[in-house]
Amino acid sequence: MKRIYTILTLALVVFALAGCAEQRDSAPEILGYQSSVTIDPGDAYNPLDGVTASDREDGDLTSSIVVNGFEAGDNNVSGSYTIVLAVEDSAGNRTEVTILLTVTGAIPTLSGIDANPVYYIGSGSYSPLDGVTAADDVDGDLTSSITVLGEYDLTTPGTYTFRVRVENSFGGRATETVVLQVIDPGIPTALTTDPITINLVHANGAEIEALLVKYSESFEALYPNVDVVIEPGVGNYDTLRSNMIQAITAEEYPNIVQGYPDHVSEYLNGGVVVNLDPYVSSSIHGFTGADAFDDIIQAYREENSQYDARGTLYSLPYNKSTEVMIYNKTVFDNLGLEVPETWQELFAIADQLRAEGERLAEIQVRADNPGLTDSELAPLIADAKALIKPAAYDSSGNMFITFTRQFGGSYTGIDFETREGQYLWNDDANTTAAMQFLFDNRDDLTLPEFWGQDYASTPFVNQQVFVTFGSTAGIRYNIPGGLETGLGDLFTIGVAPMPYNADMPEARAVIQQGTNMSILKSGDPQKDLASYLFLKHIISSENTADFAMNTGYLPVRTSGYLSAAYQTFLGEENNAIAMVANVAYIQSDYFFYDPAFIGSSRARAQVGLAAEQIVLGDGDIADALQKAYDEANLTG
Repeated sequence: MKRIYTILTLALVVFALAGCAEQRDSAPEILGYQSSVTIDPGDAYNPLDGVTASDREDGDLTSSIVVNGFEAGDNNVSGSYTIVLAVEDSAGNRTEVTILLTVTGAIPTLSGIDANPVYYIGSGSYSPLDGVTAADDVDGDLTSSITVLGEYDLTTPGTYTFRVRVENSFGGRATETVVLQVIDPGIPTALTTDPITINLVHANGAEIEALLVKYSESFEALYPNVDVVIEPGVGNYDTLRSNMIQAITAEEYPNIVQGYPDHVSEYLNGGVVVNLDPYVSSSIHGFTGADAFDDIIQAYREENSQYDARGTLYSLPYNKSTEVMIYNKTVFDNLGLEVPETWQELFAIADQLRAEGERLAEIQVRADNPGLTDSELAPLIADAKALIKPAAYDSSGNMFITFTRQFGGSYTGIDFETREGQYLWNDDANTTAAMQFLFDNRDDLTLPEFWGQDYASTPFVNQQVFVTFGSTAGIRYNIPGGLETGLGDLFTIGVAPMPYNADMPEARAVIQQGTNMSILKSGDPQKDLASYLFLKHIISSENTADFAMNTGYLPVRTSGYLSAAYQTFLGEENNAIAMVANVAYIQSDYFFYDPAFIGSSRARAQVGLAAEQIVLGDGDIADALQKAYDEANLTG
């Protein structure tokens, strides 16, 4: 027994020693490396400098270190590199360490490249380097070093792929691929001298229709072979849209049609709207000189180019307006009030306006009922005072959208891939905050429905409200006594820019409104060209100024605003249309528009109902937003 025990004990010792021997055969160790290294481009760098490796059993293993993730020249190119040093001993034990190498500066940056340009043959010069710049932190401006690798032909239709590259002094490169489409637009180089008839359909009244006829006559004087037929106005825009959808279905539509952006979206869905880009960019027929395309107010250019991701121009601006603040200047002057610039300033003076309104209401009731006693007058006076409000917003839809914008909220969006609209107001904290602001101040800012009206102009003229927010084109309806009285007879009106949210001045926004004109495909290049030339004529600097002076709409061109005739007009005293135009131009930098898609007008209607519920109804914001969202989707 003792012998057996001794043998077992020796065996255990042998196993134990063997285990110790395995533990003692440890992994190699790497020393002398830096886990983080920063160098300048071009600096000498070797990740093995000062690095050693050793193993207790194998000794010095420095020569066995393997470098991964670093290649010769990496030290010349700005960027971050993860380098792994690895070594393995004879027993297969492996050790790895990581070095993060940062080469300061940056790979040259190319800016301003249009990666998918379209060139229409005959539209003048093109260079893929127009507006393109390059720079890095080492060499600075590298724009002059940009090169184009590859070829293209601006006279032959096709798709051309080439590269734009810049390289810095250390060999760092930035390269972008450009896919250029060269298209023959099929536009005649000259308008024919053969007789042509084109027609334009619209929804304007007789006054504006007469102006269109006037411009058609001056156009025909320039092009005697062209007969421009201005069709009688159809009455309203909804009727025009319905008529157009039927006409497009029957393939019997006009050459030119007036419409809102969402109407254009529907016509685009029918595939009949002419792409205006090749006309505008044409070296022969394009906008040039005083009537340059860039002279059109930027917001209008953008609105008419919003229909796809490329920014294709499918319409041109026509009768444009915006919203302004109209106020009872006589009351403001009598109370010594400053004209508010923000909503918060307006609401700060609301009690004074209300008190003055109630005072005037009592005076009017007493004047209208001279034979009644005080007790008999009391309920009449109370009823009259109950109709007094400091301010009113004409459009519930515009109220919702504008306040949403001014609070940084979301309203609608669009998916350019599908052309489908997106309703975004239902789950946005800033939109909810905007509606909460309206709810909190609904005693001071209301809607025309409070008086059973479609617009606030009637209660404004009746001095039941002292500040209104509405379209520049509707200024005449807010003047007591009418436009012929100048700025009013019972009281004088004033006009000022739309207020903004004092807590978010960077989100200042003013809605732009009005229709545009589109050309529909006729199948005759000469008719399409004549239609384009007529639209170009309508919005020339001279004619857009003339149109604005005669209608109260706004010039669509900066040169129209700045023309001598329009400047003289703007300087006229006691001219409400001139006054409102001055204010509109002041706030033109804050114009905005919303995405146009099939159903976008429905979205506006639904959020307008939400605003009514919040301001005039039960005030349940969450319910109003959800209901508008559900209805917009339900009827979509």
